[in-house]
Amino acid sequence: MKNIFISVVVLFSALQATTISLVDIEEKLQKTHPLHLSFKEQELSNIAKSKGEYARSPIVLQGGSTQAEPLGEDSELEYSIGAQKTFVFGNKKNLEISNLNNLASQLELKKELLAFNNELKLLYHQSCLEKTKTETYEKLYRDFEKLYAKKQKAYEYKEISKKEFLQLKIEKADLKQRLQGFKADESISKSSLFSIIEVNDSKTKLYCQDMHPMEFTQSGEKALFTLSKEALDSQILAAKKSTKLYDRNFESVDLSLGYDNEIDMKKYGVGISLPLSFTSDANEYKKVSALHKQKALRFKKESLLLAKNQKFKALKSKLQNSKNLILMASENIKIGENELSPLIEKSYQLGESSVVLYLLEREKLWRLYLTLNDYKKRYYQTLFELYTVAELKGKK
Repeated sequence: MKNIFISVVVLFSALQATTISLVDIEEKLQKTHPLHLSFKEQELSNIAKSKGEYARSPIVLQGGSTQAEPLGEDSELEYSIGAQKTFVFGNKKNLEISNLNNLASQLELKKELLAFNNELKLLYHQSCLEKTKTETYEKLYRDFEKLYAKKQKAYEYKEISKKEFLQLKIEKADLKQRLQGFKADESISKSSLFSIIEVNDSKTKLYCQDMHPMEFTQSGEKALFTLSKEALDSQILAAKKSTKLYDRNFESVDLSLGYDNEIDMKKYGVGISLPLSFTSDANEYKKVSALHKQKALRFKKESLLLAKNQKFKALKSKLQNSKNLILMASENIKIGENELSPLIEKSYQLGESSVVLYLLEREKLWRLYLTLNDYKKRYYQTLFELYTVAELKGKK
């Protein structure tokens, strides 16, 4: 009856627990995380700012009044009213240039967002690896518990020595202590991940069936460094367009209308103000500055892509090396699990080998599991760094 009650409680707890996948995490981030929300608001802010800076200038109303007292006459009120409007040439082109620079800024922010998302994916994979490590060790511990139960009976029937039984007892206690440590590591890793996305740690489990495959994928070399290329290309195009702004002889014109009501007359006026840009060297210097800026940005793009490509190749080589180590460790584990361990355990059960040899072989196999886990951690560390450098999201 007690066992049935425990099973019901466990089943109820399992039903209450929720599972979260990598896609769930990414969707939650986009909706609630401050960095994602900031990115969206900054984009809207830049668009509104550009439109505001290069919107049509307002009409300026002017007015004034004077109390005049001519000699020998009664005082009278004089007044004047007018309006002025500035028309700027090239506002449409200015808006285009501003939009290009804003696009470059947004692409730079998008790179930061991409790096953040890849870092979060790494945390997810590390947490899943901690979970796998705990589950693997827990299975080994349960298997050892079965052997220990048999040997305990054998000791009670005086079939094995006290020394051998104590060695098994110490090993069991050590295994249990390690298992608790691995569970703590798993909990800490998961808590670090969940603290970023604000998820209830105690009621949520990681799905972990959607971990990235152990391969780096890309859709051709042109897909690499796309955000950096587009950002710098936008800045280069903005600099190129700005050089044409300074070829104009007239930058703006002011038109004004006025009406003056004086004591003995009424006056109507129309005025125009036209700055002559060609009478100053300012525009010529601005044009030269824009030309040099355009060249500087081209060299910056060349330098940046060269450095990124070098780092990309180094990381890709490092990734391949990690993959080779994983394959070798996996093969060693396969041999240990399928061939060596069964022989050692059978030999120990038949009394053909000592308990020391049996425990040593178990320890070697477990060390292989830990080594493989470490290799996988390094692999994913390199993989997501590679995706960040390449400016790719990677597979879902």
